[in-house]
Amino acid sequence: MKFISLFVVALFISYHTNAQVSKEQKVANLSTFSKVYGYVRYFHPSEEASKVNWEQFLYYGVKEVENAENSTALKEKLNSLFNPIAPSVRISGLKEATAFDLKSITPAGSAYPKQVTWQHYGHGVGPGLYKSIRTNRNVATMDMNTQGFGNVTSSMDATPFKGKWIRLSSNIKAEVSSGQAQMWLRVDKSDKMGFFDNMDARPIKSDKWKVYETIGLVDEDAKGIVFGAFLSGMGKMWVDNFKLEVEENGKWTNVPIKNASFELVDNDKPNDWRIGSGGYNYRMVNQDIPDGKTALLITDNTVYKVEKQLFDVKATFGATVTKSVGNDLTVIAPLVLMGDEQSTFPIANPLKLKILNEKIAKAQPETFSDQDRYVRLTGVMIAWNIFQHFYPYHQEVKSDWPAQLPKALSAAYEVKTSDQYLELLGIMTEKLKDGHVYISGGNYLNSYNVPLSAKYVEGKLVIAQVDSLPGAKGDLGLKPGDIITKIDGKPAMERFEAVRSTTSGSAQWKDVRALPQLFNGAKGSELSLSYLSANGEEKQLRLQRGSVRSKIDTTTIKKMDNGVYYLNIGTTEMKAIKARLPELESAKAIICDLRGYPRNNNEFINYLLTVKDDNKWMFVPQITRPDYEGVTYESMGWSMEPSKPHLNAKIIFLTAGGAVSYAESYMGFIKQYKLATIVGQPTAGANGNVTSFPLPGGYTIRFTGMNVKQQDGSQLQGIGIQPDVLVKETIKGVAEGRDEFMEKALELIK
Repeated sequence: MKFISLFVVALFISYHTNAQVSKEQKVANLSTFSKVYGYVRYFHPSEEASKVNWEQFLYYGVKEVENAENSTALKEKLNSLFNPIAPSVRISGLKEATAFDLKSITPAGSAYPKQVTWQHYGHGVGPGLYKSIRTNRNVATMDMNTQGFGNVTSSMDATPFKGKWIRLSSNIKAEVSSGQAQMWLRVDKSDKMGFFDNMDARPIKSDKWKVYETIGLVDEDAKGIVFGAFLSGMGKMWVDNFKLEVEENGKWTNVPIKNASFELVDNDKPNDWRIGSGGYNYRMVNQDIPDGKTALLITDNTVYKVEKQLFDVKATFGATVTKSVGNDLTVIAPLVLMGDEQSTFPIANPLKLKILNEKIAKAQPETFSDQDRYVRLTGVMIAWNIFQHFYPYHQEVKSDWPAQLPKALSAAYEVKTSDQYLELLGIMTEKLKDGHVYISGGNYLNSYNVPLSAKYVEGKLVIAQVDSLPGAKGDLGLKPGDIITKIDGKPAMERFEAVRSTTSGSAQWKDVRALPQLFNGAKGSELSLSYLSANGEEKQLRLQRGSVRSKIDTTTIKKMDNGVYYLNIGTTEMKAIKARLPELESAKAIICDLRGYPRNNNEFINYLLTVKDDNKWMFVPQITRPDYEGVTYESMGWSMEPSKPHLNAKIIFLTAGGAVSYAESYMGFIKQYKLATIVGQPTAGANGNVTSFPLPGGYTIRFTGMNVKQQDGSQLQGIGIQPDVLVKETIKGVAEGRDEFMEKALELIK
């Protein structure tokens, strides 16, 4: 009886101790766990670690370590987690940390002849420029003949559905490693695209059959409806049972689709559907399908080869990292292990590994939902580590990134909704000042808008464009130049700053990204807008949010007065420019508008150059050590040459904060070689090929994967290319519908 009492008391004390672990201690525990995870995941080359499902490992591990009451208990938890997958990694207290014993990883004889270590050419997660490998190991790669994605497509006439809402759904499941599975729906008009959704913000990752849907409005001038599904990158995707419906009188009515469930098959391909080719395989399957007898399976064409190394710089046997990871603990991890064809030395204890894998599998939820606190914590850990080890601009933008880990973990404990979690990720990544950062996922249904646009001018938010006001209530006299005072009853500037606070990038890019989101909300919800008219009278307007598109300028090249030509770099294809070269050659002046994104026409620069270009201004990081230490770079440029005819006209380039990435590569040549007078405002300050990574819960984050400078070697990130002549727009100019950039250009030409 006395024994039972003591046992109960011990049990109570244990429970009471765990219950009393403070949130601060939990966050500290998870910060330590997160750092160890990053060192092992990306830099320790054991064979066992390379086979881990890291999302599942983290989800299990968070629950294991969060309630450790002190550093001794935390050390035991961490060693029990990492030893089965990284037996040569040592986690110890600061006072007991000793030099690493090289003998412990030195195999006897010549049984393990190859050095295995990580090399990261940027952050590599699949097809594309960036790549991550372990040297001397088999690496899965895509067939070099692959196209961008494996797809299945159908289409129909849009005429019967003009002005109506349509809903597309299908059954899909996927197994994706470095790719994405997506369903898509597009409305085509005669001259441009209407509604379009390809689930880019919510890619399919579940390996269980689920129904996915999207809803869009068919434009009154629509010509066709195109839809289907596709797999990008590596993986597998099963598709079945497409369904299209149209909304009529408040009810959804089925629209027949030919061979909607892939039951009619010819040569192992579904009839009445178009499929992609090159690099992807397509075949019909008849097991575990949700409807009928067959479903379509799309798989990548993966090939395997031994990758000896990506670049010359690599760690050599004996190299280790010793890092303080918080809670008075240190991790020591070898960067190089010896290996044979199948394994690395030392080999993990198979029983310990089996037990750990069983525990991990048992702990997993049915789905990874962002409503689950531990999914959110897992996502924060993954994101923080990728930016910690691979983001190339911490030094330039002074991000104080280490401080963001405990802040984000603490916030992840508190948030409840998808919107709050998306905001958390936005606040976290805002510190990177990277205009390429884009977080997709969460509640995409809150991205419906109204047919208005705004500008930030003279420190105020003003109406820039009014496309139409269908179904509006209140004052219908809204005009460009009217000052917005409130949005949905709250101060407009407060709303603006809230969006900017979750947007990464330079100040000018934050404005560009935040302005279109001012009026966002759920489909069908009402937007309340308070504004000051030109005479200072305060007015109100209510609009219903829907799927709308602002008017787009389609002007390409036009002749103005007195031998002046206007060339819209954002809308004009290179073939159109070449066709007009004889005219442009005799022009007095050419005003080139690059306030947006070029239309794949950078060859135009050749007609302005007078010398051969050999500048190197893009630098891909070659990473072999954690914490972005000891990074080397491969440099590259565009290597452009002059072309005839050389354009001798006075050249003026208009640019502003919306000129990002490719546009800044373009503008870099204009600036470096003094090819034109640059008029306007600073460009976005975010250039270089992007990379991306998935987070559990259906999120994806992209960011700049290389370090790009201005061509004179100075910093571009977060600063942008500065104009020669600065233009400050005015409220008066907006109200009068004037293009003050163009006015300044014409003034300079006179």
